[in-house]
Amino acid sequence: MAFNPKQQLHGGRYTIEKELGRGRFGITYLARDRNGDGVLIKTLNDALLTGPDFDRWQQNFVKEAFKLARCRHPNIVQAEEPFQEGGLWCIPMEYVDGVDLASRAHNRLPEEDALHYIKQIGEALTVVHSQGLLHRDVKPANIMVRVRNGKSEAVLIDFGLAREFDHELTQTRPEEMAEGFSAPELYSRTAKRGPYTDVYSLAATLYVLLTGKLPTSAIDRKLSNISLIPPKDINPQICDRVNQAIIDGMKLDPDARPQTMQAWLNLLELPSVGSSSVPKSVDKSSPQDWNKVAALAAVIGIVIAVIAAIPGWMPVMERFFQPSPKLSPTATPNSQATPPETPLPQK
Repeated sequence: MAFNPKQQLHGGRYTIEKELGRGRFGITYLARDRNGDGVLIKTLNDALLTGPDFDRWQQNFVKEAFKLARCRHPNIVQAEEPFQEGGLWCIPMEYVDGVDLASRAHNRLPEEDALHYIKQIGEALTVVHSQGLLHRDVKPANIMVRVRNGKSEAVLIDFGLAREFDHELTQTRPEEMAEGFSAPELYSRTAKRGPYTDVYSLAATLYVLLTGKLPTSAIDRKLSNISLIPPKDINPQICDRVNQAIIDGMKLDPDARPQTMQAWLNLLELPSVGSSSVPKSVDKSSPQDWNKVAALAAVIGIVIAVIAAIPGWMPVMERFFQPSPKLSPTATPNSQATPPETPLPQK
């Protein structure tokens, strides 16, 4: 059941403006709330309504909102409380005013720009993984780019396939696989999955951003013994470090890949949150500069040692260097929210 322009939802709280797009599973609409602000409304694709798995898709769909609520990060799309309209679950979501990376991937991105977006999404996925979840559908089409506060930033969207690490698939579903981006363990019902599963997909995303080419799918590489073409063979301007990090992130053997997202970002020499924003590869400091810093540190150390030897100064120094008392942790949103007990409507 498609929604029409000017149609009101959720008791008039939202008014449909237009359809934005259709994916394999969902339809996304641009709507306006009562304040006139843009809101995305996501619901199931019409093609699923008459299918045998409709109830399963309904259950998974509404759970998406609660999974998103557990993942708070500036580079993750934010979801609001889901509601039902005409027997369908709808998820109101933050409107990300921008373009997806898939629309830009046909042209090679400069390495600096691509790494900027990959770092942001990698850090967002670290938060997702800390909640015991995998995204399982990382690809350029699910990464939006917008400008906020004068800076370009990437936002991870579409958590419809997110699952817990230990979630066992009852069967593999080809329609859930993103060719070129899905890790080989996603094609298996019993294979172990973990953060390294999303590492494969994000590495494949970087492959596409830098080459403009889709890599051979994992299942074809595995079954047909086809080697992955190194991205630098396609784009010689890719540096050796980035080229090797992509290859390591896309290894078919999950145990051979970096086991965490941060471990893979480290291969790219992208600093973690809170550290310097300048990668080692672009650090312009000369050895002489570092020698001056080391010499200055040595002088400061000698001065402190001399002062410490003066009677009566030690108690003062102890008070000076005593750490501040720890603040009580700030309360965080309830991460234990669960979907409502109300049974889902029948077809």
